[in-house]
Amino acid sequence: MQWILKVFGQRPRLQDWENRAASLKVEQGPRPKDNRDCFEREVAKEALGVPEQGGPHQRVAKSIMAYEIFPPEVVSPVLHRSPIQVGDTVGILFHFLPSVDLFCGAIVLECFDEARDEIWRTGFKYRTLSGHPELGEETFSVEKNMNTGTIIVALRSWSRAGTWLTWLAWPYTRYSQIRANKSALAYLAMIAAQKFSLSK
Repeated sequence: MQWILKVFGQRPRLQDWENRAASLKVEQGPRPKDNRDCFEREVAKEALGVPEQGGPHQRVAKSIMAYEIFPPEVVSPVLHRSPIQVGDTVGILFHFLPSVDLFCGAIVLECFDEARDEIWRTGFKYRTLSGHPELGEETFSVEKNMNTGTIIVALRSWSRAGTWLTWLAWPYTRYSQIRANKSALAYLAMIAAQKFSLSK
């Protein structure tokens, strides 16, 4: 992880993370005592069938694929392109204090936009890179039940402390992790409720 001191004009450098590999500990998968989270929220309803053009599902999908998942005062994305694609490095700029940011990265393992078992899912999964304060993977998705029209957003992950500092501060780290995920649900619900052009 990198501390960004804005008072000194420091800026996040995505290229510093692009050549990093995922930790071998992450590639080996979750351990029995790792945190396993599933945050879900119903955000809208549409007509039955495939996602509506310009409707809530597509609005949320666009936001997710641009990594605009969290309120901008909590996390800002640092990307080379949008929408993100498999193999891209996602820069995560966490606004820790008014003049201090925490910057880290993850690699996109999978992107999806398809129907399966009457559920249309759009989103992606990423894995933390070496040096990230956490070890783990997370999937971000918007899902429409085509039989009922119900749309939910879902954040599903497994994780554990990735550095000694994170381990020492784990109660606070865990609290921040849960709070960030809950704020993401609220933010994406707001996106679903808005009506604006997808071209913006």
